[in-house]
Amino acid sequence: MAGSSKIGPRYNNWQIGNLGFMKVQDNGSSVTEAQFMMDPARQGSGPSPLTLRVLATSDVHAHLRGFDYARGVVVEDWGLTRIASCVAQARGEMPVSVLLDNGDMLQGTPLAELYSDPAHQGSHPVMQAMAAMGYDAVGLGNHEFNYGLDWLGRVLDESDIPVLCANVLAHKGAVADEDTPLRPASVILEREVADPLTGQMRPLRIGVLSVLPVQVMNWDGANLIGRVQTRDMVEAARAHAAQLRADGADVVVLLAHTGIDPDGTHPGAENAAVALAQVPGIDAMVTGHTHGVFPGGPSLTDAIDPVAGTLHSMPTVMPGFRGSHLGVIDLDLTWQEGRWRVEGSRVQARAVKGAPEDEDVLRVIDPAHQATLDYIHQPLGHSVHPIHSYLAQVRDDAPTRLVAMAQKALIEARLAGSEFADLPLLSASAPYQTGGRAGPLAYIDIPAGPLTMREATSLYPFPNTLCALRATGAELRDWLDRAASAYCQIVPGQGDQPLLSSAFPGHAVDTIYGLTYRIDLTLPPAYDDKGLRIAPLGAPSRIVNLMHAGAPVGTDDEFVVVVNGYRAYGGGPYAPVATDRILLQTEPCALQSVADYLAAGGANVVPGEPAWSFLPVAGARGVFETGPGFAEHRAEIDRLGLCICGASEAGFVSVTTPLDHRSCESAA
Repeated sequence: MAGSSKIGPRYNNWQIGNLGFMKVQDNGSSVTEAQFMMDPARQGSGPSPLTLRVLATSDVHAHLRGFDYARGVVVEDWGLTRIASCVAQARGEMPVSVLLDNGDMLQGTPLAELYSDPAHQGSHPVMQAMAAMGYDAVGLGNHEFNYGLDWLGRVLDESDIPVLCANVLAHKGAVADEDTPLRPASVILEREVADPLTGQMRPLRIGVLSVLPVQVMNWDGANLIGRVQTRDMVEAARAHAAQLRADGADVVVLLAHTGIDPDGTHPGAENAAVALAQVPGIDAMVTGHTHGVFPGGPSLTDAIDPVAGTLHSMPTVMPGFRGSHLGVIDLDLTWQEGRWRVEGSRVQARAVKGAPEDEDVLRVIDPAHQATLDYIHQPLGHSVHPIHSYLAQVRDDAPTRLVAMAQKALIEARLAGSEFADLPLLSASAPYQTGGRAGPLAYIDIPAGPLTMREATSLYPFPNTLCALRATGAELRDWLDRAASAYCQIVPGQGDQPLLSSAFPGHAVDTIYGLTYRIDLTLPPAYDDKGLRIAPLGAPSRIVNLMHAGAPVGTDDEFVVVVNGYRAYGGGPYAPVATDRILLQTEPCALQSVADYLAAGGANVVPGEPAWSFLPVAGARGVFETGPGFAEHRAEIDRLGLCICGASEAGFVSVTTPLDHRSCESAA
């Protein structure tokens, strides 16, 4: 089978002595591996003769330092430099370990944006940091494809770290065994270890393979369609795990860039970790993509054990995101019939909060960090009003509108003189900083005053392309019904009721600027968070009074809509647009469109009528969560009749809003 390779030994901070592996203690004395393993004071001590420690990160998203570029402050909760200190400690506790990453490492911060420029020469700072930390292998995540295949290939080819992906394919065969992966599907890491019972040196072969969601073809269709194909994660994992065993792997670890969803067992599921845990031949799994932490969380089904850290009894870890946690899986091995076999396991997700930043890694990445600070401090313009996203999901707000207007300005210039220039031009956008999995500080909160690239990257944190597409009035109504499905059904006459469905992230709630409309919350939602219709066909739409230029929008009316490529190709609970409806698409330039718009004074354009508001619901109040920074906007809270009524354990504040008048109608 194509796509596997082998890597030679690495011994961490242990050395080989006459009795096998020896560990040098702080006092200068040495102990054998067997003595160390049987020491009752050792963390994770147990009866196993040999323990293989699998160390893992996932969804680092280019957070190299413990530094928040949006706020310009050092943070203690994340960063690869803090992970590095935790790795050093974890390696010191075990003689045999591997360090792996589960993808989404190259996108997510202004540093990543800066080094996405093809003009940049030399190795990527993320890969430099990983090399300095001694990563043994890395799996691709879906965000690695954001900047295009050519850029990605150059970045990966400049690194000596094996980068794996079994199910993004240069050629798709009739079955998985016949596929040609774009990158190596797997790797066998080889160690020479001492059998603690005999002292004899024996080979240990650790197979690693990687998969990611096939939905990457939707999310980055502009970069991938026509150039690569994909295969279902479970199919690919089954074939390549079997091949690794046939190639002599004693242990197989799966890097699964996918989440833990008890319903994710159907073919093509985005979050398929539960199904992957039943693939024969795999001993341990690293998950990710959804930015959670496992072990931890509720026990959703019998297959998921959040205390032991297992899925269908397979040891599994999900190590947060931004470098918030280090995943640790200890596999107890015994030598039987000429090979090592897994007899037991322990799983941890170690929080890095408070860990020091590793000085060696800091030195490696400091030039990139300083260049990023210079980049984000580039002046762009000035705003006479504060700009925040604390209410982005409950009213037409300034950040969403700014992004939409920036997109429209860029595409309008490109369509000038074309056959489509006379069609009404609309622009769709969503709020991108609304807390959620990123936490209570992940909101836009820009004071009145100077604007720099830092504010632009806060407003638009993704390296998206822009598309112009044709849409009918009927398609626009369906589009907005999908967005409005993020709201719970509200019962008239009842007091505090949840306003937002927790299943929908903020970036799923699109506004289409150039239209005006109202949302009827008394009706049930039309779609679920996966974009599946749950309302009967023909049921009344939540979208009422849909207007353009003062006139009702007709079913067959034609428009041009500007939208990012993620949404155009079916990202989120939205249907992908037929390719013949896409009039043009750009290179990744959505962020640059925002920067240009701010530099042209766009932040001070006086808004017209809000694009949308809720229809009044008599006698009802809605409750939603937002960031604690909203408490500083007291005048706005009072003007809209809102009330901050408590705080959650996670640090969000609860806000009540009256729904019996149009309190959310005013633009931010």
